[in-house]
Parts: sequence; structure tokens; C-alpha cells
Amino acid sequence: MESRYARPLLGVGTIMFGRALLVTMLLSSASVVQASDKPLYQPVPDWVKLAPAPDTKSLTADSPATLIADAQVRLGDGMSWSYFEQATRANSVQALSQAGTISLSWQPAHGDLIIHGVDIIRDGERIDALKGKQFTVLRREQGLERMSMDGMLTATLAVEGLREGDILDVRASRTVKDPSLMGNSMGNAPLLAQPVKIGFSRARLLWPQKSAVQWRAYLTGADPVVGDANGWHELVFAQPFPRQPDIAPQAPGRYARPGFVEASTFADWPSVSKVAVTLYKTDGLIPAGSPLAAEVARIAAAEKDPRHRVAAALALVQGKVRYLFNGMNNGNYVPQKPAETWSLRYGDCKAKTLLLLAMLHELGIEAEPALANMEGGDMVSRRLPSFAAFNHIFVVATVGGEKLWLDGTGAGTQYEDLGDSLPFRWVLPLRAEGAQLVEMPSRAPARPEMEATLNIDQRGGLNIAAPADIRMTFRGGVAGQIKTLASGLDKQKLRELFGHVAPRVGEDRIVLTDSNVTFDDAAGTATVALSGIANPSWNYAQRRYSDQTENFSNLRLPDRSREAWKDVPVATGNPSHALLTYSVRLPGDGQGFEIEGPATLDAALPGGRVKTTTTLAGPLLTVRTERLTSGAEIAPADFPAERTRLAELRNKRMMVRTQPGYPGPWRGIEAARRAHLYDTVLQRYASLIAERPDDPERYAARAQFQSHILDRPQALADWNKAIAIQASAPYLFDRANVHLALGDRAAAIADLKAARDLDPGNIGYLQRLGLVMARAGQGDAALAMIEPQVEEGGENLTGVLMAKAEVLAAAGKGDAALAAIDQAMEREPDNGRLLNERCWTAGTLNFGLETALANCNRAIEMGGQISAMALDSRAMVYFRQNDQVRALTDLNAALDQRPESAESLFMRGVVLTRLGKASEAAADLRDARLLDPQVDATYARWGIKP
Repeated sequence: MESRYARPLLGVGTIMFGRALLVTMLLSSASVVQASDKPLYQPVPDWVKLAPAPDTKSLTADSPATLIADAQVRLGDGMSWSYFEQATRANSVQALSQAGTISLSWQPAHGDLIIHGVDIIRDGERIDALKGKQFTVLRREQGLERMSMDGMLTATLAVEGLREGDILDVRASRTVKDPSLMGNSMGNAPLLAQPVKIGFSRARLLWPQKSAVQWRAYLTGADPVVGDANGWHELVFAQPFPRQPDIAPQAPGRYARPGFVEASTFADWPSVSKVAVTLYKTDGLIPAGSPLAAEVARIAAAEKDPRHRVAAALALVQGKVRYLFNGMNNGNYVPQKPAETWSLRYGDCKAKTLLLLAMLHELGIEAEPALANMEGGDMVSRRLPSFAAFNHIFVVATVGGEKLWLDGTGAGTQYEDLGDSLPFRWVLPLRAEGAQLVEMPSRAPARPEMEATLNIDQRGGLNIAAPADIRMTFRGGVAGQIKTLASGLDKQKLRELFGHVAPRVGEDRIVLTDSNVTFDDAAGTATVALSGIANPSWNYAQRRYSDQTENFSNLRLPDRSREAWKDVPVATGNPSHALLTYSVRLPGDGQGFEIEGPATLDAALPGGRVKTTTTLAGPLLTVRTERLTSGAEIAPADFPAERTRLAELRNKRMMVRTQPGYPGPWRGIEAARRAHLYDTVLQRYASLIAERPDDPERYAARAQFQSHILDRPQALADWNKAIAIQASAPYLFDRANVHLALGDRAAAIADLKAARDLDPGNIGYLQRLGLVMARAGQGDAALAMIEPQVEEGGENLTGVLMAKAEVLAAAGKGDAALAAIDQAMEREPDNGRLLNERCWTAGTLNFGLETALANCNRAIEMGGQISAMALDSRAMVYFRQNDQVRALTDLNAALDQRPESAESLFMRGVVLTRLGKASEAAADLRDARLLDPQVDATYARWGIKP
């Protein structure tokens, strides 16, 4: 059932080209007779109307590659016959390679593959590519890796003599007749819409005029020409159709427009139900004294409560019978017998459903089968009544008046889960009297499908990489999928896969370094344990550090502003239930931290709820978040209320923050190193590197961490290793900064020159190189490097002139430096960086201070990222004017924005010394020297000392 039901919706619903389109058509009809296991070779049947021959004389480079895509389907006498012709132009070497081998698949248990002709059209002449040739039949089961055994055969032909520019014309049919359908038949054909580029394209359906056949097309504007002739009713669709209107974001599945037309002899859904139910009669299917009967007796003796009996029977079907689709012989619709399924210990959804159904009936439980579509369940409500609308079957049991939706192909369903719904939307119960479609209830699962914990140890300091440990427990179908994946992927690939589903909080990034997967078959769970390195991102503002514990800012209803979308409901997804517990071990004993926002929250979300609880106990911050989604749609009438509710939720600030003036993380680094708080992170970096010692990014990541914890010699060692593998410009630039911090200007200059050689257009590299050279006494050489680029001009001239100004200022040539800045400002008079540079240059060289002050004021007024730098520059001007109070005010404001600025910390230490605040000054100077060991030498150039 699985693959047969899926094909019409999933196969021809996709626009395909080349051989794929031909194969799709030949697989798209649904019906069974024991036919030939080799292709038949016959002329095109009389009922087919041949497509016009391609006009080879008018072909140009812009002509479509597919010149003919003609699909014709005939229903009659319980049989469907699908004919297809495709003519493809081999207009390139790649197209020639793709077209050179024809592959056509069919199931001989269900009908015949008929080859009508394969021609090469060259210069208007037809060459018979089948002359003396036949297709080769391959018998490999291609679906075994997907737990599928469908009996499909593939006929292949390597077309000899095909040349670039030739047209390959293939004509073939597939006939299908299935006694399970009790004389009914179904068929479909693809429909194509612009912007697809195609030559002649047609979809034609016909059936006897005396037959009651329904048809339905889903594309907008797909109106056929309808006619009757010689006792046959005919629909003809000329293609391609106009470009289809955009579908509203998050529209329910029934608003989709699959690209096919289908026809069916079923009158209505009850007709489908009455035919299908005949395949699921359970009388006498569990023979007395059989092993299966013994299992049923064991459950009956152990469990007297009907609900517990249901749980036990479902556990047996899910846990003791593995899944394997069997479409062999007549297995597409007809399930294998329960005794056989129990003996083989495998079965598909049909077999598992019949097994479960038979057991429940023996146990005295009211139950019936129901058809579903696992991917397009909501679209079923718009589909034409037929078997083709479904690709799955399951059991609906009734216990104490409650409906229990039981999927034998699921995994790990426990007693507590029996009341859960399934994500199928619309299903068809199978009853002798027939049944209409039933909409499944929308409700969140009773238990979490995923329970996750994320633990981060930030004792080493805020905004410093920290050990992170994740544990995720999955149950149900996801657990089974993980078990399948774990058997086929290596540890690194699994880790990468789990990284996409691992929980995150706020903007924290986590690099995974190890993973382990365990399974509990009895509970039906898979537990994934991940180790990694978190890179926390605490914001700093108003002298506080803060981190978001729950963020609802991205919660919004999808766009419904278009007139065509305003009445389209919003789909909220499948029912789901997830639980995340996030814990952070804060630095110290947790003093200085507090929670902002509600400690508990229970709020409605579109289609669900979110519940959070936040606690701060000593150094341990814990946030428990439970999200439940029912899968219910949001009706257009409810949009205003939902938008208001979401806006209120987005305004709720839920975070942990420090008290004002909390010390920067660098202050605790030395103590943390002595306490070995960084050892775990270093060990995890080491394991990453050992796994891929040829990967420079892993050395670079550890080098950046070593720099953050102020272990610059070790950072340098890692940069050396990374650059030995890949001497990229960014790596060289970062190593140059480490050299500078260690006082090795010569090595820094060498790295900066190498980086600039690799990326000569990077103005940042030029500015940094020029400044370092000037401070190393190589000002003339730096100017000689920069002047040619000044003369060259171009879009980077502003940056080049700034580099020139910095070199001149470092040489003490203030007037020349300001002239270079003024030249740049003629191009960009409102450039805040230039204004700041003008102010900074005058302040450090102690001249033109009033003009410098005006420049800084303008830069500060502009706001943005430059404001912190401009405040620091203005503080320098006030310092030169001996206005220490104003200087201190600006430095405080600058450090509120950039608390890790060694320059601002140093100058505040100098200013505080002048103001007689020695202890405060000493703390700032100590911090500045930690962050930049060369800061004293830098300011000594301008005559500034504490």
C-alpha cells in the first residue's frame, strides 16, 4: 500500500524533466494482473492520438530541451492504460549523457510494460534505435535500504549512436489491473505550468461514455477541452498552464495545487471504504493453538482492563514485528496474513494493521482500520475519492467511548500515549456499510516526544567559551529513525546531524565535540548525549551583562496582507510536545546575578502553549520550558486576537542579568586558570583536533580561545599550526595581533604584509600594517606603500587616506595627518569615522583642541558603533584641556558600550590617578594591561603615563 498510494500524489505532483518525467508517467497509474516479467514490444494502440512530430527546422539555442511530453490515460473494464511519449533534445554533452540511457520501471504482478518505439531524430529523419536491440531487465530491489520490497523491475536501454543535437523520442505504455479494486480503476497524468519551458505537451484522459468516472485537476486554470467520440468520453489539457499564483505561507495542505489530473471510477468515499474493508476481515485469521494465539492468550490473562490490553497488543506489533514494505505479487493492497506476519516477524503498514486488528478483535476490543496519507493528510479532503489518495493504514480502537488512534508502524507507544492523536488530518475508516472522511482531533501529545537538557558551565567567566553538555531523549517514530541512522552513519556524521536539532538558548553557539547514542527498546526511546563547547553571548548595556533565557521576538503570524491570502487559515504544524531544561553554572557563587521578568509563564501560542519556570539558586540558573502544539489551524477571524496576544508575549523580557558594575570577565581569568576551569574546554578542543589534525579551523578555534583566556603563547602556537596547514589572510592577521600583544612587532609586520599580499583589496589590513610599521619607526616605508594607492584613487580611497593619516600621526606630523583626513572628508563629509579620526589625532598630538572637540561632538551625535570610539576620543581632548571630570564622564560612557576596551580602561586609570582615586585607578590599569600588555608603550608615545 505504502508506495502505491504515494505515487500519484508525490510522483506526478512534481514537475520533472527528461527521463524522470517519462518514468513518472509510467509509474503513475494504480491497479493488478500477473503480467510479463519482460517488456512487450507492440505498436502504439489505436486509441492513442499521436503527438505532432517535432519541427526540427525551426529549433534554436533557446528552444526547449523537451520537445514532446504527451501523456494519455484510458480507463475501462477495471483497467488503466497509461501511454506516454517524450522527445528530448540532446543539446549539450551533459544532456547527451543523461539521455543516453533509458530506464523504465514496472511491476509485473500488476501489469505490462509495453515499448512502442525508441527513435533518434536527426536532420528530420527517424532512426530506429531498437533495430536489433531490446531493453535489459534489472531485478535488483532498489528499495531495500528503505525497508521496501516492491517487486519492481527496471528495463534499461543504452541508446547507441546518439549524438549531440539529436532528438531522442521514446513511446511506451503501462497497463494495470487490480482485482482488489473490485472492478474499479484509477489513473492520472502530469500537468505542467509556467515557467516550465516545453514544446508540445498534452494530458489526455478517456473512458467509456457509459462509465461513471470522476476527474479532478488541481492547478489553477487547468480547464480541459471535453468531448465524446466513438463511445468514449475525452478530456484534453493543452500545456503548459499559466504560472500558478503564490500559495500563502503556512497555508494548510488543502491549499496546495499538485501538478496532476486524476480520474477514478469510485463514486464517493463510502465506495472506497466498502471496497477496502474487504481486505481487512479478521475472522479466523488467528488459528487456535498457533504461536500467535498463544500471544493473544498471554495478553488476555495478564490484562483485564481493555485499555491495558490495547497497549499490550500495540507494543507487541510495534516492538516484535519489524517494518518491511512488501509489494510483491498482489501485496500493494492485500496484506499478508497475521500468522505469516508473526512467523516472519516483519510486515508493512497493511500487515501490521491486520495483525493488530485481529489481535484486538480476539481480545474483545472494538476496532476498525482507517486509511491515511502520511505526507498530504490535509490534501485528502480535496482529493478525488480513490485508493490513490492514501499511502498508509492504521487502526482506530474504541475503549469506553474514546477513540484510540493506533499506528502499528510506530515505535515505543506506551499506555500513557494511547490518547494521542496522529498527524494524518483526514482519514477514511473502513466499514462494510462505507464511511465518509473523518478529521482527526488536534491535540498535543500527553508526554513530550523530546526531552532535552542543556548544561553550560560558565564558571570561567561570561562571554568565554565554556563546556556544554546536551542530553536529548526521543520517543516514538523519531527514536526509530535515529536507530536506523545510527547503524549507517559514523560518529562524526551523526554528531553533525544531531547539531541541527540540538537545543540552543538565545544567540549561544555550540561546537559539538563528541556524541553517544543509546536505545531503550522497551520504552521505545533513543537518548543522544552530546558534548561540546558553548560560546555564550552576553549583552552589555547600562553597566550590566544580560542573557536572554527565553525569547519570543520571532513569534509572528505569517503574512496575510495580500488580498488573495486574507481568508487563508494558518497551519501550525503537527501536534508536538517538547521539554527543554537549560541550566547554567554562573561564575563565583552566583552573587551579583538576578532574574528579570516573570519567574513563571504560562502563555498561549498559535496552536499551542508555552510554559516556562526560571529559578536562580546560588550559582545555578535553571530554565524549564515546555512547548505544546495541538496542530489546530488559526482561522482568519482569529488573526487580530492572535496578533495582539503574540505582541504581548514578545514584550515579555525574560533574562538573567548582573547588577550594575559587575566586573568584566577578564578579571577572573587568572583565578580561573589556577582553578583549572578551562581544562575541559581545552580537552574538547584537543579531541576535535585529534579527530581532524589536518583541519586548520580547529587549531584556529582553539587559538581564539587561548587569546580570550589571555594565554597568548599557546594561542601563538596554535596559529602557527593552523597557518602551516593553510596560510589564509584572516589567520595571518589574527596571528599578527598575538605577535603585537607579545611585543614582537617585526613578526607582526611580516604577517600583516603576507595577509595584504593575499588580500590586497582589504583596507583594514593596509591600515593596520601602516600603523604598526609607523610605530616601529618605518613610517617612510609605510607612506611609500600607501601613496601609490592614494594616487590610484578608486572606491577605497577614503580608507587609504585614513591609513595615510594614521601613519603621519604616528610620525608626529599632525598637520599632514589632518590634511589627509580633510581630503577624505571632501568625499564623505558626514563620515563619523573620519570625524572621530580627526578628533583623536588632534587629541593625542595635543593641538587644535577646540576644533577637535567639535569634530567629536558631531561624531557622537551620529550615534551607532562609532559613538563609543568618539567618546573615548573626546575624553582625550578633555584630558589635554585638563578637564578631568568631563574626561571621566566620557570614559565611563565609552566603557558602558565597550567594557573590554584596553585603551579606555587605561585612560580612565590615568584620569582617576589625576583625580586622586588611586585604588580605582589601579584596578582599571590592571585590567588594561591584562587586555593589552603593550598599552603603556602605546600611550607613552604621546607622553601619557599614569
